[in-house]
Amino acid sequence: MARLWMCSLWVLLAGSAASAQTRSNESDTIWTSGPLLEAVELMGVFSDSKTFVDMPLLKDAAAVNASFNALPKEANGFPANATLQKFLAANFGAAGSDFESAVPDDFSAEPDNFLPNVTDPAIRKWALQVNGLWQDLCREVNESVIQQPQLHSLLPLPGITAVPGDRFRELYYWDSFWVIKGLLVSGMTETATSEVTNLLSLQETYGHVPNGARVYYINRSQPPMLSNMVRAVYEATQDDGFLAYALPLLVSEHVYWTAAPKQVTVAADSGSYKLSRFYADWFAPRPESYLEDFKSAQGMSSSQQQQLWHDLASGAESGMDFSSRWFGNPDNISTIQTTRIIPAELNAYLYQMESNIAELADEMGNSTLAASFRDFAAARKEAINTLMYNETAGRWFDLIIDDTSRSPVAAVQNNNTISYVSQYIPLWVGIADEGSSQAAAVTRSFFESGLIQPGGISTSTYNSTQQWDFPNCWAPLQDIMVEGLMMYGGEEGQREAEKIVQIWLNSNYLGYQETGFMVEKYDALTPGIPGAGGEYAVQSGFGWTNGVMLSFLNTFGWNPEAPNMTTAVAT
Repeated sequence: MARLWMCSLWVLLAGSAASAQTRSNESDTIWTSGPLLEAVELMGVFSDSKTFVDMPLLKDAAAVNASFNALPKEANGFPANATLQKFLAANFGAAGSDFESAVPDDFSAEPDNFLPNVTDPAIRKWALQVNGLWQDLCREVNESVIQQPQLHSLLPLPGITAVPGDRFRELYYWDSFWVIKGLLVSGMTETATSEVTNLLSLQETYGHVPNGARVYYINRSQPPMLSNMVRAVYEATQDDGFLAYALPLLVSEHVYWTAAPKQVTVAADSGSYKLSRFYADWFAPRPESYLEDFKSAQGMSSSQQQQLWHDLASGAESGMDFSSRWFGNPDNISTIQTTRIIPAELNAYLYQMESNIAELADEMGNSTLAASFRDFAAARKEAINTLMYNETAGRWFDLIIDDTSRSPVAAVQNNNTISYVSQYIPLWVGIADEGSSQAAAVTRSFFESGLIQPGGISTSTYNSTQQWDFPNCWAPLQDIMVEGLMMYGGEEGQREAEKIVQIWLNSNYLGYQETGFMVEKYDALTPGIPGAGGEYAVQSGFGWTNGVMLSFLNTFGWNPEAPNMTTAVAT
């Protein structure tokens, strides 16, 4: 039987923490730094930089390093490619072999009361096929990861998890929120609980939720969605024991995001304000993108390279890796300056976290904690509106820090001519009050931004060839903006949100009928066509796409007569 949260939770969590403590620095550096990593990645042994760092050791790290150091070297200082391949085959297992497929106990091929608003036979068939993909995406770590964590880059997890798919063969942080939304539509409450409990266990072990469940991701987090996941699962289960376990960990995550150097104090004429930024604890090439980062730093001094790699890792922490939004020159990734940027959407997410913690604290009868977090939320809302909101543009702009070495910092709005979805995400969390003139202005601005396209909401209006730019559409951004418009956009916003839902569902459906796959991103201009750009080929699976699709069908149903819907994939 699959291991679920309801089964021996506390024993599993204790085992996970103990496993983390028994990791060795030498084994971790196999996948994060050192001559072996450098040789494998720079010699291009694998087409994807991520492959090697996902391969488990078959032997002790010290013995593997000693064997590697004894290999004959070529004039370039590295072993020959064939020698490296033979060495890897003898000392490492296959990438991803530390996870095992797992069919959750609560999976059903035909869930009870599934999508009652969907009656079209073809769409119901498609939805049931997507529901069936949970069987393919659910995993649990094998026993070796628990018993011998030093042999694995995979971090121990106490229960079943749903992975995004393809090369993303492990648990990811912010993806999980939309995965959980889909699992709940599929009636898989126990698996949804397991998914969030895995993340809570990582928070408990590392003091933050890593980007993903690999040792090379510990240096950074991802957009803080944990409180949303806890809230969704608690609303579904009403399990006070789960909430009692989760609430202190949410508070500790808040500390992580509001401590220096992530949090900065911004000086303004109206006073000083505390806001947060993405800031990874990493100053080297990202192991999972080693070759790409190495190439981006060519021709730079050592200090410039370290700053570049720091900003690349910090950009990856944003979940939007990468976008012209992070660059000084929108066409040049080597001009990335993530740590100089105070992002509007990150601080919106933190406002949402603070509001969620206050509500969950009330549920637990902790009025003192609730009051503290309402104060935190009110202060952040004031800071976001005072420093980031632009009345003329009707959106919230990121801030650019003039000199990161100063405290408090001086920062100005980065109000360039490119539209980004991130400039409107504060609407989703309630930074503009319902029914206010500000909410109406933001809604109008969004409609006029150029972001709404025939295939969905584009991430930006600028084509930099990066994957979080035009013309790519991503499922979580559709969900965020649809919910924001439904809650705060008035009647016009609600009508447009319902149209966006149908446009997005249509694109998903056309793409699935054409290819048989759900993918991580889609083309905004041509419904059904996968997205492109970035550091790797488009991936299928796909956790958050499936989750948003099921959630949209559950809430809105299927309306083939929606305006601007196309009927065929363009060729």
